[in-house]
Amino acid sequence: MERSRHRVRKIAIQVGIFLALVALLEGSSRLLERINPRQEFKQHLGLQPYMMFAGGPRRGAIWEDILKNKKVPSTLEFNNYGFPELFDYKLIPDADYLHRNGKKPGERIVLITGGSVVYGTGATSNETTISARLMHHLNKKSNGTRYRVLNMAMGSWIAYQQFIALSLFGLPFDPDWIVVMDGHNDGAVPCIHGSGPGNPMFWPQVLSLTYGGSGQAEANSTIAKLARHSALVRLISGLRPDEKPKGPSGLVVDVTDPDGRFPVKMAGVTIADQDRQVAFYLQAQRNVLALFKQANVLLSTQPLYRDNVLVPSYRAAFAAGGTAFKSVEAELDHYMAEKGAISCERHANWADPLSHNPPLAYFMARSALRLIDFVDEAQKADSSRHIIYKNVEGALPYDTKLRERFFIDNAHLSDLGQDRVAEFFADIVLASERGTPFDFAAFAKRSAELAAANR
Repeated sequence: MERSRHRVRKIAIQVGIFLALVALLEGSSRLLERINPRQEFKQHLGLQPYMMFAGGPRRGAIWEDILKNKKVPSTLEFNNYGFPELFDYKLIPDADYLHRNGKKPGERIVLITGGSVVYGTGATSNETTISARLMHHLNKKSNGTRYRVLNMAMGSWIAYQQFIALSLFGLPFDPDWIVVMDGHNDGAVPCIHGSGPGNPMFWPQVLSLTYGGSGQAEANSTIAKLARHSALVRLISGLRPDEKPKGPSGLVVDVTDPDGRFPVKMAGVTIADQDRQVAFYLQAQRNVLALFKQANVLLSTQPLYRDNVLVPSYRAAFAAGGTAFKSVEAELDHYMAEKGAISCERHANWADPLSHNPPLAYFMARSALRLIDFVDEAQKADSSRHIIYKNVEGALPYDTKLRERFFIDNAHLSDLGQDRVAEFFADIVLASERGTPFDFAAFAKRSAELAAANR
């Protein structure tokens, strides 16, 4: 009898200690929840008609240079729609707007667009963005002609969003040149970020929010019920007490994705959808040419810090004087035949910001080849203007240590990189207008010299 009482007392003490620990954890979780309330799902970009999302007026930024492990403070200013311009754009331009901001006599207008690279991520000020440096180099090297460059790029945009912005804000300026540099976002969106082909970034999250989801990873009903009563469960699961597992069909949750922006993805996306995205990407470029029938157009593929891990011949083909396009095509065909049916779901290793992930690598190379053919055909069909394609990959040195000087991560450029890409575009534009050849090899050699001097 005494032994039984001793056993009951021991169990009671252990249960009491367990309950005390649970109470301590729950109390600590409630305190932590109050001190550090969970933020609502944000895209860091506001919803905008037609464009889906855009930035807003703000000033200043801090970029992360993950190659050199340092922060890069910036004084960048953005206008009413979040473009890095010092005057506001208007959807309906009136006479006063055009008088103040439209093309002046003798002036040549250049519109430049792209994703976050052209937008200015990595630049320390408005004066060091690609658009500002392009204007600087054009005016410095021209024979008296005055150029003005307007930035119509936006972070996270794919090419079709860029086309829409050009149609909304660019037409009133009667541009002489359209410069486009992109590829990364269109390549990452379908498979890596899970939006599927033809959809912008964050599309699955928008669907989830529209149909009552949280835009986050949803929980099962048992966890959801516990989360209504326990801060500890809420802390572990990330749920709010009023959340229920709901959302539209056709979405999947990938809790393994280390990029917290994309836990919700479109279901059924395969690597083969990268080809559909290439076609959609080309449609956007085709629409730019059709919209600006009188303007010269320079299309380009943005450079990346890391080599193309999928296509070893990519950089050599697009270097100065490179011609090994058949080798690139063969490597791409082999990859798609072997991997095309593989699902894009739950591949967290693709989200490494320093790696050139296979689906993205495929898109960058395949879209570059398609742009070559597209531009050749377009130029033959319309000899009244310049229609040019250049791959910026070969404009920067391939040596890792030298190339690092131009980047802050795999996609985004330092001030030195912004300036060098801007001068690349300026030299191509001016050579075209003068009817002289652009010396790609000399430009690439000079990039290596500049990188060595900036060590």
